[in-house]
Amino acid sequence: MLKLEMTLYNSCLAKKIRPILIGLIFLSSTNLILAQSETIDLKLIENVSSLSMVNFINEQPIIDGLLDPHLEDLKANTFNFIWQFDNPKTDTALVTYRMAYTPSHLYVYLETDVDSISYHRRGNLWGDGYKILLGIPQKDSLTNEYYELFFSPTQEKEYEWGRQGIMSYNIDQAAKKLSRDTKSQEKAQKNISGFEALIAWEDIKPYHPWFMDKMGFNIYFAKGIEHEEHGYITNGYSIVEDEGIWDEEIQKRNYKPIFFNKPNALKEQIILAQARRKNLSIGNPIEVMIASIGEKNANEVLEMQLLDLNARLIASKKFTIQINDHLEKNTIQMDIGKMSAGKYILNVQSTNDTITNDLIVILPTIDFQKIKKTIESNNKGLSKGALNTLQFELNQISDKVNELKVYETGEGIVQDWDSFQEKYSLMLEGIDPYEKLSEPYRRAFYSKYDATYQPYSIKLPINYDPKKSYPLLVFLHGSGRDEIGLLNRPRSGGNFIEIAPLARDIYRAYAEDYSQKDIIEAIDDVSTYFSVDRDNIIIGGFSMGGYGALRTYYENPSLYKGVAICAGHPNLANEWLDGEHPNFLEQKFLSSFSEVPIFIYHGKKDPAIDVKLIEEMSIELKKAGAVVTKSIVEEKGHEYPDDYTNQLYFDWLNSLIK
Repeated sequence: MLKLEMTLYNSCLAKKIRPILIGLIFLSSTNLILAQSETIDLKLIENVSSLSMVNFINEQPIIDGLLDPHLEDLKANTFNFIWQFDNPKTDTALVTYRMAYTPSHLYVYLETDVDSISYHRRGNLWGDGYKILLGIPQKDSLTNEYYELFFSPTQEKEYEWGRQGIMSYNIDQAAKKLSRDTKSQEKAQKNISGFEALIAWEDIKPYHPWFMDKMGFNIYFAKGIEHEEHGYITNGYSIVEDEGIWDEEIQKRNYKPIFFNKPNALKEQIILAQARRKNLSIGNPIEVMIASIGEKNANEVLEMQLLDLNARLIASKKFTIQINDHLEKNTIQMDIGKMSAGKYILNVQSTNDTITNDLIVILPTIDFQKIKKTIESNNKGLSKGALNTLQFELNQISDKVNELKVYETGEGIVQDWDSFQEKYSLMLEGIDPYEKLSEPYRRAFYSKYDATYQPYSIKLPINYDPKKSYPLLVFLHGSGRDEIGLLNRPRSGGNFIEIAPLARDIYRAYAEDYSQKDIIEAIDDVSTYFSVDRDNIIIGGFSMGGYGALRTYYENPSLYKGVAICAGHPNLANEWLDGEHPNFLEQKFLSSFSEVPIFIYHGKKDPAIDVKLIEEMSIELKKAGAVVTKSIVEEKGHEYPDDYTNQLYFDWLNSLIK
């Protein structure tokens, strides 16, 4: 019986559904998520309205994997859907969940009728573990505004960083940490296993039940099972059927709407504050929402303060709210005049306490059209490559402004604008703003195919000399992310000019015509403005980019001198996409690789791509006459190479250009 990784992986193949390859949490690598298969309706499906309300609790739960006695009255809800994927059908566990909230946290308790816990480094994928989605409800019953949190139980101290985190935010797949105020724990005991999560509202702003009428909600729970006959398999449970659980290309997520019971009189007085909008145009006032409750009626004097980043007071306003024995809401406005663009701190304080301390950004006023025309005029005679890059950066800022949500600060826009202004000022003086950059940065070319500005990252060798000729490494990124940051780690040992094209590809395995055109145009662009030896170009890539390197060489074999495949898959496009694509396990697609140097790296414990496929690909490449250098690393998963492999790889690269 195959291990879980291949069981689920084959499920993806059978269903022609794209497995998710997301960035390895806090590392630059990727991992395979389950693919969706047939769902089974549970016999005991709850009425959808039965979970509409989430109860308020006064006492903060102890997070130890056990349900506290005072929480036993919380309703236990069953999951509406079970996925058994393409695994052999087996008995399923009974899995339930309970929810409650406090002013500072959301509480979720899951329980199975299995008295053991399966531990896996990706428990939220393979079991035991879970994902929680909280979203802003939208009119079409789907949402592209959400947090997706992951919880992956572990007994490994060195893997504590992978226990919990933010997997996705508003479609963005870049993983982030949660604060220590968010806690999770699990515990197996007689006949049951419990999984607890206490999620700090501060970690998922603007989500808070006192400032939102309702939220969208879903849980996916992965249960790992050691089966006597079938080995290790995984069943998946969810509240709502949502293809976004499996397919990261899906932009909108399904959810169940949930509402929150308002608290009754509290012995402890509680006041919460939240800015209605965290990004402002110059001249707009600040609005703050206040929510309060206490045991008995009282008046409380609060002060709203706007400070600069050096804690200097810019503006302030005192106001009085009435505390009642039921939840009260107020909105307070403060005029701040025409403050200059920049980052500020918003404080709301009571006599004895700071209620909130938030970043507020006043956005710059930007005349995009005027700047665009000035760049196009090129009165100082700068290179077209520099102008294309400036136009691309300007377009990026414009896109970010248009996409900004009211609850987002937009501080990245201010940073990008400040950086752009410096470069723009140099342009106006007739100086190429990119000429002396030594760190990796993003350039852009103007595509002759569709008149758009397309980016690629570039890293020059140390002490780059334009009078010398340099080999070129073209390195392709993995799925679920762009190429930014890909060249921050060594890719060639420092002797090559390195580029990483975006190729307009996040999930398409570099199989689209526009991706291949973009790669060629990026090579042409870097060759135009830098000293590239076009007789020494190597193509490589990681994960999806590994297949992309094979595909790119196959499309233009005369352009490249060698191919580097890091944790790649030989047949990815056929498994993800419709149509027929090259399968690099078949000899009919390998004739152009004869006598071509190939470097292959793979982790033996890669859960996303079975090392057996890589061994088979290596054999087939050798049959086709390729010169294969291989490093299969025992303890590595779906991640970047170890130091030994890196050195072997750098030596291989250098041997190609002697």
